[in-house]
Amino acid sequence: MKRLLCAVTAGLVAIPLAASTASAKTIGPEAFGLHVSSLGSGGSPGISVSAVRLWDSGVRWDQVETSKGNYNWAALDRAVAAAEASGAKEILYVLGSTPRWAASKTTGQELYGPGTTSFPKKAKYYVNYAKAVASRYKGRITSYQIWNEANTRSFYDGGTFDGWIKLAGLTKKTDKAIGKIDSKAKIVAASSTVIPTSKFYTESFFFRYLREIKKQGANVDAVSVHLYPIDRKEGPDARIASIQAARKVMSSVGLGGKALWDTEVNYGDRRSAPVYVPKAKKASAYVARTFLDSARYGIDRTFWYGWDIDVLGISLTAGGVPTPAGKAFLNVRDWMTAGSWKGCQGSAVTTCTVGATKIVYAKATTTIPKPAGVTQVTKLDGTTKAAGSTIKVGIAPVRLS
Repeated sequence: MKRLLCAVTAGLVAIPLAASTASAKTIGPEAFGLHVSSLGSGGSPGISVSAVRLWDSGVRWDQVETSKGNYNWAALDRAVAAAEASGAKEILYVLGSTPRWAASKTTGQELYGPGTTSFPKKAKYYVNYAKAVASRYKGRITSYQIWNEANTRSFYDGGTFDGWIKLAGLTKKTDKAIGKIDSKAKIVAASSTVIPTSKFYTESFFFRYLREIKKQGANVDAVSVHLYPIDRKEGPDARIASIQAARKVMSSVGLGGKALWDTEVNYGDRRSAPVYVPKAKKASAYVARTFLDSARYGIDRTFWYGWDIDVLGISLTAGGVPTPAGKAFLNVRDWMTAGSWKGCQGSAVTTCTVGATKIVYAKATTTIPKPAGVTQVTKLDGTTKAAGSTIKVGIAPVRLS
């Protein structure tokens, strides 16, 4: 989860980002990821889950290897088993944070306790832990992420001087170590939040870390970002600006061909003033738009934070029951995986085509002529009605079939 971000808005750089209108492809269920906190206690999310990111579920490195070489696997065993039982084919595990015994220093800024943000005293401590996890969960954990939000002091205190150099080296060592144990497992770069000011392109941790990955020849299967908007009141449109910024940096350092994953996303915040919680209709629209935009702009994996976590603005469940936003997540997942994805077109009114159906939304409420062959309109809450000669559309996507 992100720490609070400063609302930096000056110096924004606009770069055109081409939407995907290419030939048809399939959007797999693994593109619809979730954070499920209760997995670490063996809890079930109560729905089918296609992809999970194991973070904030009691399974960090410092929580598992509490002293050197001594592992308490109970929570991670439960989390992996519960994810599998819920149908997850993609299980992404985050390898940090540093245990106190392995920490090189403490700063007092650590979100998860003394030493958790520090680079380990010896890189081999981290690599040995990665090897232990890969050995125990070979073929079950499918992807390993190097660190969570390494650009923020709450999670990694290596954001200055040679911190990115060390982390790139650790990325390379971890890839080699895990590759020898589980050659099918993916390595995902340390995640970074994105603040698309002019300095982001040449001075940010994200830029320097990726540049160092390329320089050192460290292999990653995917680059990772957390696309929380800078302003907590902003929605998916602001996220698109961050996608384009991340893509430009990737291209500038020679990693433009790598997959891009958004391993945390949400909108709004409940933790501190000014609290902002989008209303139900807007929340549902934001959830659906997020996953549509991910497909449209080439984000291979998107992990919503979270299914049963209520600290940010949009909650997907309340008392274990899906909220309207949770229903929107489930329905848009069904819509987008029901046929071949043929991309999206339009701006004021956007139409995404999936098989023989269309998903339509608009920047402002308007009406459109009924497309040929359409007989039904389905809303994000799952309700369906017969299509009239014109169809009302707005910020909440609807399915035309």
